[in-house]
Amino acid sequence: MFGHLKAEEFMNEIEGVALCGDRRAHVNSCRVCAQKLDSMRNVHDAVAMEDSGIPEPDWNDFRESIRRGLLARSVKRESAVRRWIGWSIRPAMAWGLSLVLLICISAGGFLWHVSKDAGKRSTAPVLPQQALSAADPADMETEVAAWGQTGLFEDLSSLQGPEVEQVRQALLAAVQNQKLEPQ
Repeated sequence: MFGHLKAEEFMNEIEGVALCGDRRAHVNSCRVCAQKLDSMRNVHDAVAMEDSGIPEPDWNDFRESIRRGLLARSVKRESAVRRWIGWSIRPAMAWGLSLVLLICISAGGFLWHVSKDAGKRSTAPVLPQQALSAADPADMETEVAAWGQTGLFEDLSSLQGPEVEQVRQALLAAVQNQKLEPQ
């Protein structure tokens, strides 16, 4: 409680609440606080004179009118919802509808994903004779050279259908050639 008075203490003094002894002694000894208190009293008195012509409202009637207005709005809001959808949505029904919608969307997404994966797997099998005839040694050297520049495992994992069979046949042929050659 050192220093000058706070705004709250000035307002308490103006409204008639007595200050404690040391604060009252400070106002009496401090010229700045005394001047500020006098100027605030003048402003307060001027504002109070302007408000003297305004009658005090009847607070009981005010509360009742607010209550009636709020009840009228709630009745209007409920009827507007009923007009819009034909029936009022209760919280349990809204949660149930949300749960059914969530299950339907999840099941639809899962089935779509499964059918999309099944479409990728359904390819016609390649006959071994077709794979062997397509495997030209010059083409194989070109492909091996290209694999050295890119990731070998990424290329192998991206192969599908006839390409997988062709690589399998080429590897089998290479293993058979190694068995035939003396070391």
